[in-house]
Amino acid sequence: MKKLKNLAIIPMRGGSKRIPKKNIKPFFGKPIFLYTLEEAKKCKLFDEIMISTDSEEIAQLCRDHDGNIPFMRPPELATDEARLGDVCANVIQTYENKEVYFENFCILWATAPMRTAEDIKNAYQLLDEKTEAVVGVSEFDYPLFCAQYLAQSGELVPVFPDLCMAPAKEHPQAVVDNSSMCWVKTAAFKEQGTWLPKRLKGYSMPRSRSVDIDTQQQWDQAEFFFNKFLKERDRI
Repeated sequence: MKKLKNLAIIPMRGGSKRIPKKNIKPFFGKPIFLYTLEEAKKCKLFDEIMISTDSEEIAQLCRDHDGNIPFMRPPELATDEARLGDVCANVIQTYENKEVYFENFCILWATAPMRTAEDIKNAYQLLDEKTEAVVGVSEFDYPLFCAQYLAQSGELVPVFPDLCMAPAKEHPQAVVDNSSMCWVKTAAFKEQGTWLPKRLKGYSMPRSRSVDIDTQQQWDQAEFFFNKFLKERDRI
């Protein structure tokens, strides 16, 4: 039996629909997943960095760039209906079947090219004794508490009527999971069956480094912000 500290899981299924092959699509000169793989290696926190994929094409490209594919993802966990929690459970169980046990794992999204090694390390520091998981978050694009919904009559109805007209300084800070990373204690994941367990902290990242890429418009936004990110990094 081998007990290890930290596992990185990079999910990369092959069947993305809105942006075909988005996990390996070229982004500023190289496949977008490479930014995640390189930063995961750079942070030097992981005993193992594995890529979970069902696609032989993705697997071969990852191997060409020194990516680790210890086993393939089952096809039933690569459908549009498959849940990330089930993917993680499969990874953890497959390692444990080989008598390899990890204390923590970190989900690293392949399409988060502006999440850095420092982000990964800083988020890990928040995973203390009282915390079961730490997820990357950013603020909403628009003030959340000003949200309204359209009734069937066409009228606008405030979602938060007590806060909608209040000054912005009176609003709580609202954040959202930004699909960059999530550190999780394996025991909490297995006990609660979710990668977002109860004792959860957020690691705040600037909105300009937190584009959740699901559409071509979001891909275009990521290119715009990444160009700015490169210029800022070069000035440091």
